Amino acid sequence: MFVMRKRFFVFLSGVFGALLLTLSGCSYSMYEDAENWAVLDSDIPVFFAEYDLIYLYPSCEEKAESGYYMNWISGNVGSELRGYVRLMISAQFGSRVRGFSPFVPMLGFDEYSAIIDEFRQNKQHDFNFYNTKLKVPIDYMVEALNAYFSHFNSDGHPFVICGHGQGALVLYEAMKRCGKVKPSKGFVVAYLFGLPGVTNEKIRSDFGCRGIKPVCRRDNLSAIAVCNTRAPGEPLEKTLAIPGGAVVNPLNWRCDATPAGRRMNPGSVFFDHKASNPIHRVKRIPRFCGATVDPDNGIVNLTELPKKSTFKIGEQYFWSDSWGIFSQSVVENARERVLMYRFSKTDVEIPD
Repeated sequence: MFVMRKRFFVFLSGVFGALLLTLSGCSYSMYEDAENWAVLDSDIPVFFAEYDLIYLYPSCEEKAESGYYMNWISGNVGSELRGYVRLMISAQFGSRVRGFSPFVPMLGFDEYSAIIDEFRQNKQHDFNFYNTKLKVPIDYMVEALNAYFSHFNSDGHPFVICGHGQGALVLYEAMKRCGKVKPSKGFVVAYLFGLPGVTNEKIRSDFGCRGIKPVCRRDNLSAIAVCNTRAPGEPLEKTLAIPGGAVVNPLNWRCDATPAGRRMNPGSVFFDHKASNPIHRVKRIPRFCGATVDPDNGIVNLTELPKKSTFKIGEQYFWSDSWGIFSQSVVENARERVLMYRFSKTDVEIPD
């Protein structure tokens, strides 16, 4: 366990609101301190990195030990999460990317699931997630984004955003509240897996004034890609499907029902948190499965799955592996979009 400096942070359940007010009223940000990041690659020279990756993990505790929220200074929570995030960023994105992943007081999976159940029962496209216990992690993520732009990327170096599960929802809401997430600051694309309640119209309403739009093909820039998955035989009402939901197939980067077979899947990266040896925790499987979009319900149906698999691929499982299915396709696409972004900054005009 690492010890955080007492001068700026005392982590006790129930004092988050007071802490946020304190932070907003002073010039110092807790995210100026490396101890409050799971991964902080600010020491890597910008010229060495193709782009920056802002990543937020999903629920990392089934039930938070410290009340509703994760306490990253309790026991081994922080050190284990730091190892997990570092391992997965390295395994998926390689060494030519600067990683930025803040410690955020995420809800326990049970509390987060209760909010998703409430959303699902109300069937509202405009469900206000900020008006729930998610307000705390969202506000912390806004603080982390502001610190990133103020201290770690003030020159417009291209950056990509990636999150899954609770991390995807917190990121989306934080992006709305941080006006610095925009093309002129280097924003290229956001990949959000397991994001409830978002339509293309909502993305345009929330971000259109900044020139940010839904992903509609493999190379459009300043865009948000949403992918919610459905395993074969899984009841539609148990998924994050909503009529007209934003969706893209991460294998062919189409939003229609054109299928993409498993041969189009360059590779999946899964994490086995039960493996005692860290070397064996990363599982790489080429051509794990295919995918086909159901555009009416905003869902990606998984196809050609292996008959035998130990991975939990349902979005609603704790430690679900569904986000890892498309990981290598996402990495390839991120590099392609970053190249297009750099090209767009030249005098040569490219179609949007």
